[in-house]
Amino acid sequence: MVNLSVKRKVWLGIILGLVIFLFLAIKLGKLEKAEFVYLGNNNNFVELVRVVDGDTIEVKMGDKVESVRLIGIDAPEMDEKTKQRAIESKKYLENLIKDKNIYLDKDETQDDRDIYDRLLRYVYLENKTLINKKMIEANMADEYTFIVPYKFQSEFRQIKKN
Repeated sequence: MVNLSVKRKVWLGIILGLVIFLFLAIKLGKLEKAEFVYLGNNNNFVELVRVVDGDTIEVKMGDKVESVRLIGIDAPEMDEKTKQRAIESKKYLENLIKDKNIYLDKDETQDDRDIYDRLLRYVYLENKTLINKKMIEANMADEYTFIVPYKFQSEFRQIKKN
């Protein structure tokens, strides 16, 4: 009777050890992936595909290309009156982010996507420079609020006042 109880305890210990080992192996594996993919608070590094205009870019996220609308800014459109400014704005944005590590950040006050199915995001350089803000500071875009105030609204509006 004693031998059977000891054998059960040994097997139970072995099984428990394997479960703990597998749990740790899985957990550590996920942490390694997270450190490679994420920067800070779930901010994904993305690959720039192209700059569409001064407030919209396309990025590669995994195997998918996504269109991204920069939150809080509105750049000139490519119409007759503002075409030259629109070209300047687009080129300025290209110079800011081309060939650089960029990541996106969602604003919880905003929808995930706009009516054109573009992701709504803040765009940051690896050194935490906020590109949306830089565009306003350089007078390449205006502050823009679509219905609901966003988290940097007062800061972006203050830039134009100075």
